Amino acid sequence: MKKLIHYLLIAIYLLPSCASKPAGRLYEHVVVIGIDGMGVQGFLAAHTPCMDSLMRNGAYSFTMRCVLPTSSKPNWNAMLCGAGPDITGVTGNDWNRHSYALPPVVMTENHSFPNIFRIIRDQKAGAELGSIYEWGDFKSMLDDDVMDMSATCSSAIEVAVRSAAYIVEKKPDFLFLQLDEVDHYGHSDGHLSPAYIRSIEDADTHVRIIVNAIKQAGIADNTLVIVVSDHGGIYHGHGGNSYEELTTPVIFAGKGVKKDYLIRQQIYRYDVAATVAFAFGMEAPQVWIGRPTYAAFLGFNEPTNLWKGVEVLPPPMFYTDTYYPPDNAVPVDAPVEVCIQAPLGVEGVIRYTTDESMPTRESTLYEGAFLLDKSTIITAKFFNNDGESPKVTAKYRVNN
Repeated sequence: MKKLIHYLLIAIYLLPSCASKPAGRLYEHVVVIGIDGMGVQGFLAAHTPCMDSLMRNGAYSFTMRCVLPTSSKPNWNAMLCGAGPDITGVTGNDWNRHSYALPPVVMTENHSFPNIFRIIRDQKAGAELGSIYEWGDFKSMLDDDVMDMSATCSSAIEVAVRSAAYIVEKKPDFLFLQLDEVDHYGHSDGHLSPAYIRSIEDADTHVRIIVNAIKQAGIADNTLVIVVSDHGGIYHGHGGNSYEELTTPVIFAGKGVKKDYLIRQQIYRYDVAATVAFAFGMEAPQVWIGRPTYAAFLGFNEPTNLWKGVEVLPPPMFYTDTYYPPDNAVPVDAPVEVCIQAPLGVEGVIRYTTDESMPTRESTLYEGAFLLDKSTIITAKFFNNDGESPKVTAKYRVNN
């Protein structure tokens, strides 16, 4: 009897470790299309027929969360490495593997945290692995000894065309590509500016080139496509902790992915690497903290322990007739209309205060532009039955 109890206890102890093992290879190929600086509101405002088609035929989320700081290298690296800056040591765009302030928890012989390329190479020696990118500093995060293709391009269209040729010729097991132009227009013209929106529409044509190449290569039925961004942005920049900077869309598409499915589980930047490892049926390192986005795939349910508290909604935005104001400041010399725009993609109402207090569900309802004839600080939030947004504030300086 004691022996039976002993064996039962061993079996129970082993159950969690057995359940955490890879489920087997789901895909022969994975292509990650990274669009630098593409925020949720810009994506929803743009005309993107290709990415819209991927969503209709795939699974998606509009609440993927960045790591801090919301700059490029920490977030691209988190996607590659299945962990954030506190673990990888990549804390800013100035990081390099030979000069860093924070050491990684573990590192390879190349002085970097183990990334998805190395995991695939270690578990499938003959895999074809490539990365093609527009931002030259992307290369600093890659290990040449595990890469079959690593190329810097001078434009987004060159990235798309070169990636398409590589897909058709080599049919890579894993390809990670990065398009930089959206981020460029976010900085130069401002996030949500007409030029920024057009750059997202241009990116959509580049995504179409990649998708068509996958079909031309004859590997569409065995390929997982992930469209993702490193960060969003607000006004002319990013790097802070506003909702617009922290939150981006993500799309999963391919045979075996749920169709037209809005993913409910929270997704983090470092979950990309974990999802790629899961798609290949490979074991992720213990030091990774990323979790596969299981709910995107057929046969997998949302987690049973989803938090059912107050939903965090995207915030509204103040704007003028010409453009969204920088730094939430709206300097004017005469009485001015206060215009507040509701976020796209969600239903609700805007409520605001004029005494610097936090808006509540009982605060004044914004029903349209109203006139200010004295200097005022307006604070606004977005509400619906399920949740509320962070506050946004605009300072109107009126010279009487």
